[in-house]
Amino acid sequence: MIMLLSSMVFAQKPKYNKKSTNYSNSAAFYINTGVGFSGHGVPFYIGFDYNDVHPDISIGGSFGIRNWSRAHKDHYHDYRSWNISFNGNYHFNRIMNIPNNFDFYAGLNIGYYNYKDRNDYVNDDWSYYNSGMGIGLQIGGRWFITDVIGLNLQFGGGSQYTGGNFGVTFRL
Repeated sequence: MIMLLSSMVFAQKPKYNKKSTNYSNSAAFYINTGVGFSGHGVPFYIGFDYNDVHPDISIGGSFGIRNWSRAHKDHYHDYRSWNISFNGNYHFNRIMNIPNNFDFYAGLNIGYYNYKDRNDYVNDDWSYYNSGMGIGLQIGGRWFITDVIGLNLQFGGGSQYTGGNFGVTFRL
């Protein structure tokens, strides 16, 4: 099974032999999914990017969720958090003459973040996290190993992922 899967992936010769004028390779949408970097639990995310705004600009959104525990006095608080955010990115491929199997970008995100303690302690009104709006910056890149499938890595702050995220991107 593994040999069949790997032969299907590597048998497709990518069409990235020349420089492109567009990072998206004419794909209107990207779907992104993966895990985030965090000191509290492992966040999971799914998101999308719309690439037909401008040859160098995309807009999109994402949804993330994670669970973790934090010690307080003689008990633990079990948190579940989720976020929904929107982003805009500038893609540097055209001005830096980067091939379209790579995508280098930076941008801004804004979203709502919800933190919920799953335990209800009657005599404990301590809350370490607050829900609300957040804003942040990100910088990242993608490497497309086929015409459709790529790996993504993004760093930034102000989001549920805190330090960044890593995952898979699909061109649609």
